[in-house]
Amino acid sequence: MDKIAKRIEDCRHGLNISQSELARKIGVTPQAVQKWEKAKTVPRGATLRKLADALGVSPAYIQFGISDPVPDYPAVEQEKAEYIVNKRPGQNDWPFTITKEQFSQFSDEQVSLINRYIEIIWHSLEKKGV
Repeated sequence: MDKIAKRIEDCRHGLNISQSELARKIGVTPQAVQKWEKAKTVPRGATLRKLADALGVSPAYIQFGISDPVPDYPAVEQEKAEYIVNKRPGQNDWPFTITKEQFSQFSDEQVSLINRYIEIIWHSLEKKGV
């Protein structure tokens, strides 16, 4: 969590904006931004996306320090539950076994996070040539 806090603070300083100004841009309180930068809480879901947009970085950068965009994959918000359940385009083996029924029990925020993590993992593997 400390690394997330540092990335948020560094990005905000790089834009030369105050915590209050950042808070106004994304629709949260200045106290929320302060808690993120003090590593007391972390932004999640739609707030994470808004924060990333306001800072000019990707959510993956804020969460994991990954700065390269994930090429040719739809945005998480455009994904459907079948994305996790079915095989990824161009891949012969899909390492996850979960039924649509099981997957449908996740909240929209959980689906979004799962999709984002899988996107990050695939991107990482592709960079390594796996």
